[in-house]
Amino acid sequence: MSVSVLVVDTDLNVQGSFANQLKSWGYSVDTVGDGRKALNMLKDREYNIAFFDMVLPGLSGLELTKQVKEEGLGTEVIVITPQWAVQDAVAAMKVNAFDFILKPLNFDHIKIVVDRCLEKIGMQNEVCKSKGISCDLSGGSMETYNYDKLIGKNFKMQEIYRLINTLRAIDSTVLITGETGTGKGLLARTIHHNSSRVNKPFITVDCGAIPETLLESELFGYEKGAFTGALRRRLGKFEQANKGTIFLDEVGDIPVPTQQKLLRVIQEKIIERLGGESSFTVDVRIIAATNRDLKKMVEEGAFREDLYYRLNIIPIHIPPLRERMDDLILLVTHFMDKYREKLKKDIRTVSQDALNSMMRYHWPGNIRELENLMERAIIMSPGKDIQKIDIPGERRNKNIYSFGKIDITLPLKQVKREIVEQVERKYLKELLTKHSGNINQVARQAKIDNKTLYEKMKKYSYRKENFKYFADNQQETSP
Repeated sequence: MSVSVLVVDTDLNVQGSFANQLKSWGYSVDTVGDGRKALNMLKDREYNIAFFDMVLPGLSGLELTKQVKEEGLGTEVIVITPQWAVQDAVAAMKVNAFDFILKPLNFDHIKIVVDRCLEKIGMQNEVCKSKGISCDLSGGSMETYNYDKLIGKNFKMQEIYRLINTLRAIDSTVLITGETGTGKGLLARTIHHNSSRVNKPFITVDCGAIPETLLESELFGYEKGAFTGALRRRLGKFEQANKGTIFLDEVGDIPVPTQQKLLRVIQEKIIERLGGESSFTVDVRIIAATNRDLKKMVEEGAFREDLYYRLNIIPIHIPPLRERMDDLILLVTHFMDKYREKLKKDIRTVSQDALNSMMRYHWPGNIRELENLMERAIIMSPGKDIQKIDIPGERRNKNIYSFGKIDITLPLKQVKREIVEQVERKYLKELLTKHSGNINQVARQAKIDNKTLYEKMKKYSYRKENFKYFADNQQETSP
């Protein structure tokens, strides 16, 4: 069975991009730039999927979605919106739009959304059979944007969900990397809860929080009399995790001498308590996590190469929030639901100004920072909606030359490079915002050529369209 798609957008470039990409996937595509004409086309022909821009002549994207659902036309609707207008997308979801996508278009993500949509309407298998390909999209997470307690519609998160599903049947060591606050601990628990060890212990060890002199005894335990104060035998974390999973958080902070003993446990599954005269085996699945670059630490002699390769059997990288901003509205909704019940406050909506502020923010603290800000906003909100979010950059004098805590364990050369990158990233963001994404004006003020500017923008995942949308919105909302 063929798949028919209608794209409704006034921008001819968007129409063309959709038509070319969807046709390359084997779908039939029609395009139109008027809401009322689109409604007539939907009544005259059966479309499986329709993409609606939110701002259209004739009928808006929201009005068009309502009409499609009220008249039972049977078309699944996916709305298109710029980042600054995600509130409109939320309104469309409330009238049963299937999903929303953000401009600028990301066809890797759009393909995932389309596949899920086809799966919902029972066509995915037929489409795949006609192409002679395998289309195993098992896992309910694809429908609800969550896997256990992980939340995200971004294509990078969807890839992580698929990997977790694959890991159900195997017991290999996993190394999770990502910035502070991205959810490495939550991912580790999700892997455990979706494994054959789900009914066995899940033991967490914060390697960065335990003093070096105590870490070894925490991991491997000790016998009575092993040292002053050892009044009785104590089981180590590996023994406590026997038959289950041990989560070594911030594994990059383990001192080199202890790394050798950890390596033996991984290789031979053998434990020896401090002060003990015999060793014994344990059956433990290891999940490690770090926000540090272990490969670079290996080069610098701060981390054993053989241990690194033993840990890095199944690598999973969690992207920072700034690289998955299409997940922001889902996360905001999740935290609103969580703290509405916890704090007993009937908060239902977030203002467009608050969403704009969150979309522009860099989120150095990632999901943890977002959760903290949402909890504070709900506590401080006097009514049933959140009008303002206390974004750090808005409550203090902006200074692009300020940066966070410096890691003194790193070589000076690396610290200098990271500081320069921080300043350069913030500098370019300020200029791009000031000039609404105009490349010529930004390059002129920065005194660099356009090619160099584009290279730097690519390095920091900046796209001129993002800054144009913000500027357009500011002009529309300014008094």
